[in-house]
Amino acid sequence: MNRAMLGRMVMSAGATRLRPGTALVAVAGSLREASAAVAAGADLIDLGAATAEMINRFRSRHPGIPVCAAGSPADLVRDAKAARLSGALLLCDDAHAALETGIPAGQVLVDVLPAEVPAIRQAGLAALVDVDRAAGLAARHSAADRDQADGGHADPEPAGFGLTAVAGIVALAALSSWLGARAVRTSYPAEVRQALDMTGSVRGIRPPARTVRGLA
Repeated sequence: MNRAMLGRMVMSAGATRLRPGTALVAVAGSLREASAAVAAGADLIDLGAATAEMINRFRSRHPGIPVCAAGSPADLVRDAKAARLSGALLLCDDAHAALETGIPAGQVLVDVLPAEVPAIRQAGLAALVDVDRAAGLAARHSAADRDQADGGHADPEPAGFGLTAVAGIVALAALSSWLGARAVRTSYPAEVRQALDMTGSVRGIRPPARTVRGLA
């Protein structure tokens, strides 16, 4: 059976429970990118402001893979009204906003930075970490610190910055999963898939890909 099918986070619009472990939400700007992300092991595809037609076209190609978009008929939406009407999961920007919607906690994901994951879990909510954004913020803070230490003459994009950025994204994905994030969002699904699988194996929550029974 397809790993994405096994690991999908939402069965359909109206489902209110998340699958165990950390789901991989892949950002895709087109159906081609979405298909590539599914092949890389994404559990859910973020199609941004996709129309209902685009969502339905994606579903016809990849049945069973949930979709995140601005509103209906997506499985994970950013609009509280759409979530109430369809039963879809709701993605909120902060815990306060999530609680104000009145939507059950099991139907809400809160978009946070990795350091905020434990607090969100303590509040009884599920956390989603945009690891691309988190890595970008960390890189800017690091550049600012270097700039200050060098008297304002640091190179804002040192050699190898792109490779370093991807490595940071992978590291933050692993950290977020270890802290208990319910989902991570990224434009690098292949690399992050490996990080999540590794973290799940270390935590002992990922079933083995292949089981061999020893014979006496």
